[in-house]
Amino acid sequence: MRVGAAVVAMEVAALALATLWFGLVALVVGAPVLLATVLVLVGLWVSRRPLRRLQERRTAQFEPDGPERGGLMSGFFEAPAA
Repeated sequence: MRVGAAVVAMEVAALALATLWFGLVALVVGAPVLLATVLVLVGLWVSRRPLRRLQERRTAQFEPDGPERGGLMSGFFEAPAA
């Protein structure tokens, strides 16, 4: 997300400089390019949301501080409490 924000910031700076140098004609090309970049970044961010949720669920499932999971061999290799 930070890289995308940096790309948009650089595009805005370049568009501002081009507007100062060439005039409003630079907005004819620069504005659609900036809009396309923002739309692509938003699309990528939205498409990564399910993957982030899946990763959060997986990390929550295997927390070492959480309760132990039971199973067929659970406790087999542990020494009994004295």
